[in-house]
Amino acid sequence: MKSQLVLSVIAALLVGVSSAAMAQDTSGGDQSQGTGRQQVMPTMPHRDWHEGQQVPSKYRHYNFVMNDWKSHNLDAPKRGQQWLGVNGDYVLVTRSNWRISKIVSGTE
Repeated sequence: MKSQLVLSVIAALLVGVSSAAMAQDTSGGDQSQGTGRQQVMPTMPHRDWHEGQQVPSKYRHYNFVMNDWKSHNLDAPKRGQQWLGVNGDYVLVTRSNWRISKIVSGTE
């Protein structure tokens, strides 16, 4: 009788622990949900910029300079100008003041 009581108690404890484990939130999937973060669309020059505007400072970096303008079928830049590649678009700027001379959309 005593051993049957002990087995019953052990079984009840195991069932209780299993139930508690299953009740925990185990979503595990996308951890970013509910964090308040917002998705920001990248800048698209053909949509967001216009000729005469000054290029934002974060795009005035050699990583955006395109020296291979020929391979992208772009016109040769005039003296003092250079092409920038920004998110698939091409932006011709004047180096002295970073003003946009021309924008060519990389998408149709």
